Amino acid sequence: MKSFFKMDRVEAAVLLFLILFSALSFLPVWRTLEVAGMVVFGWLMAALMVISPALTLAVFVIGRRRRSAKV
Repeated sequence: MKSFFKMDRVEAAVLLFLILFSALSFLPVWRTLEVAGMVVFGWLMAALMVISPALTLAVFVIGRRRRSAKV
């Protein structure tokens, strides 16, 4: 009996992108650089909080539409 379901290629790519973006965001170099008076780490965290749910939701909605169109 399998405990996991097969992940679509697009979902796997989004997961990989988010993991890499998160790892890049937490590098210590970003804690000292500033852009527009704010540390780059703050910009990256803000981007991660916006991009992560929006991108994932878009991928799930598009995937659901594709699956329902095939049936």
